Amino acid sequence: MGENSKSKGVKFYLRTNNNDMTIVGFEIISCPFCTRLYKNRIIGSLNTLNSRYFSDGHLDGKWVPKMPSIIKCVNKDCRKFFYIEDAKVIAKLDKNSFDTPEWKDAHYLAERIIGAKELEKALTTDFCKNEEETIMVRTLLLRRYNDVFRDDRNYKFSATEKEAFLKNIEKLIELYKNENTTDGKLFLAELYREAGNFDFCLKILKEIKGENEDETLIKEKIYSQAKIKDDKVFNVYEAATKKEYRCNNCGDNMIVFDLEKLNSSLEYRHYRCKNENKIVNAPSKIRNPDKYYSLTLAQKLFKTKAPYQECIRNENIVCPGCNGTDMEIFNPEKQKCIKCHQGNYETVKWF
Repeated sequence: MGENSKSKGVKFYLRTNNNDMTIVGFEIISCPFCTRLYKNRIIGSLNTLNSRYFSDGHLDGKWVPKMPSIIKCVNKDCRKFFYIEDAKVIAKLDKNSFDTPEWKDAHYLAERIIGAKELEKALTTDFCKNEEETIMVRTLLLRRYNDVFRDDRNYKFSATEKEAFLKNIEKLIELYKNENTTDGKLFLAELYREAGNFDFCLKILKEIKGENEDETLIKEKIYSQAKIKDDKVFNVYEAATKKEYRCNNCGDNMIVFDLEKLNSSLEYRHYRCKNENKIVNAPSKIRNPDKYYSLTLAQKLFKTKAPYQECIRNENIVCPGCNGTDMEIFNPEKQKCIKCHQGNYETVKWF
């Protein structure tokens, strides 16, 4: 997905109903400071249906093209940063025009996405001419820092990385603190959450009123992650498949996954933890349903930290407290608390 254009604010792009991506051609552009050529795809329609959309506004997927908004010129005698929209368009080519001189001499823009270190360098130069451009570069920098968590939320920053990450967030918060748009306020709340300031994040979210359906989804997901004191960037659509329940006896929180929404193509069967007698689940197509796993191993194998997942095959589940099978899996309020084995779960309502 193309990164932000040179305008203030982060637009939260949610999934569309497009089912395919159409490339209608290419444009050849030149660096504003030298003659180096680059080729950029011209997209007619975009498929975001199976993409991942993250809480920092980043969107990626198999059919989401990587289209940088800022690049560093590859010409060794230039090496300057420039905005794609500031580049001069040399030619526009049909999507099958692969034999032209312009095409052969040009570099793919998709291969020129710059990382966090380069963006940090850009901020030390006179590249950013105004507040809008500073916001754009710092937002891209935030996303490059967050890239390490998109496929591994267990990654840990080094002390140096953490310091740089928080410094950038601090600068973004300063730039966004007077933002009045709903998008801006949502992003400000997300910044506070990623900085670990959960109370301020929740305060901002409670003040947001009159948002549309998509903005409500973002608001609820950020709120939920802040409530459990999670400061990592997250996939909004994975988070959207979670329902949260609290035991009315001991007050312990528990996340129950709606597997039908999470991945309707997989069938699930029960796995009982041999150490703690707790239920975990796994895709039956890839795991032996008769084999028992420890809870820790099950969490690693099935990539879930939840002690329980809803089963879409069976309406009964073994009670972790008494081994009985009279608990209705499709009625979470009737499940017994895994922590105290007594209280039922009551839905947690944040708003």
